[in-house]
Amino acid sequence: MIDFEKIIGQKKSIKVLKNLIKYDRVGHAFLFSGKEGIGKRLTAIAFSKAVNCFNLSENYEPCNRCSSCLKIEKGIHPDFQLITPLNSVITIEQIRNIKDIIYWQPLVGRKKVFLIDDAHKMTVEASNSLLKILEEPPEFAVLILITDSPEIMLPTIISRCHRISFYPISREEQREILTGMNLSLEKSQLEEIIRFSPGNLGKAIALADEPARLKEKNQYLEWLIETEPEQLIDKFFSSPENEVKDILNSFLDFTELMILWFRDMLFFQLGLSQEMLSFPERIEKIKKFAQYYSQEKVINLLNFLTEIPQEIAKYIKPEILMENFIIQLGD
Repeated sequence: MIDFEKIIGQKKSIKVLKNLIKYDRVGHAFLFSGKEGIGKRLTAIAFSKAVNCFNLSENYEPCNRCSSCLKIEKGIHPDFQLITPLNSVITIEQIRNIKDIIYWQPLVGRKKVFLIDDAHKMTVEASNSLLKILEEPPEFAVLILITDSPEIMLPTIISRCHRISFYPISREEQREILTGMNLSLEKSQLEEIIRFSPGNLGKAIALADEPARLKEKNQYLEWLIETEPEQLIDKFFSSPENEVKDILNSFLDFTELMILWFRDMLFFQLGLSQEMLSFPERIEKIKKFAQYYSQEKVINLLNFLTEIPQEIAKYIKPEILMENFIIQLGD
């Protein structure tokens, strides 16, 4: 059962939400922002339960026993609705459906709660339609927008929401949690998982469940480390066709690896502690790359890489993104 106690590493955000309930200051719109897989959606569901719970605990935890909690858990509460993308976008029709019912009084609960997951995937028309709702929301409605890319949302929407930020957990917390989950991992596997999913428990658990993906990430790392920085572009062009095909087939995993690698370069260039690096054991190679690429260049590459998941969601082919990345390397 979902409640606040089961959400790891987000104590500050949860305290803010509990205080809003405690002092009866729950607003009409929230923006839950932070990286994917760190607890935003679970927290939104727990908050929805707590807002409408009939037997809220002294610590403002939902009871998970009343009819309201049980119905929200199952997704069948008449005053609770979860909106998710259809074919990678949230359409104007989905927002109009909210508009059609949001102004009616709650049927059984105190509040009507609408969760919009991946809110940054709203079309322009959907965003404008939501904005009209946010301009004059009913006092009994709560909209929770969940996103890992608030920067691509309409500023006018963000300005009308109470923003709750979610942050990655520490590696020590991650290690402690994964160890306690009895995942039958060897110590080396555990450290690899933490290295490839720094601060992101959701990604860590996914990697633990998919050893093939973990193996792929290690192969990409070795592929990168075997290359001299000045030969990286040639490496892409001279690699056997099957290697390039493997990269394109799991391009997001490759992209995540490149983000970690270039981020380590930037951290080294900024003189930050090696404890912050994802690959401290590869420090000599990181130094080589960091000397070859300027700090400005590394920042530009990181900006390009971090936008790739959004580009893929727009159906842009990995082959095109790969070519553009190679062009970025050579500029």
